[in-house]
Amino acid sequence: MVKQVYSYYNRNKTREAMDFKYCPNCQTKMILKESGGQERPTCTACGFIQFQNPLPTVCVAILDRDHILLGKRAEPPGEGQWAIPSGYIEFDDDFISTAIQEAKEETGLDVEIQSIFNVISSFYSPKYHFLVIYVIAQVVGGEFQAGDDMSEIAWFPIRGPLPELAFKEDIDTIQAFANQREHVILIREP
Repeated sequence: MVKQVYSYYNRNKTREAMDFKYCPNCQTKMILKESGGQERPTCTACGFIQFQNPLPTVCVAILDRDHILLGKRAEPPGEGQWAIPSGYIEFDDDFISTAIQEAKEETGLDVEIQSIFNVISSFYSPKYHFLVIYVIAQVVGGEFQAGDDMSEIAWFPIRGPLPELAFKEDIDTIQAFANQREHVILIREP
């Protein structure tokens, strides 16, 4: 079974710290008002409602036979530990083009995305709730070199041993993939 929700802190006690105090549109003091079944910071002047949405990200599991490519993180979170190459999905980008771009930036490799393996919610900290799409990719070209926020990259046997990984999500997803490769959603180009 592939796990889908990870929580690193008590989510019920931290909501208030992220609420806007003043409206980002008109600078009026915000008040808490019910909207969509819960209290949300709301502007009484212009009607702006602060919704807190997860940050969409993609993790690129680059595979070569029974090995997976991991990168050693050069920056927090997880600095000095290993992780699956990943990145934020920008507003104008789709998850497939983001995965290809992140793989290139962090590993120097050109990849072809083959399938989706997992989608998770990671409540990493009060400031970071990630919605992560794990995709499976194969190398089609490029030059093997660490870049962007990876200080080093290396191939590891998918069944281990693995280096010290920064994120429990990566550990569980790699283990699940090693045990159930047939459970994927194939990518079809439009």
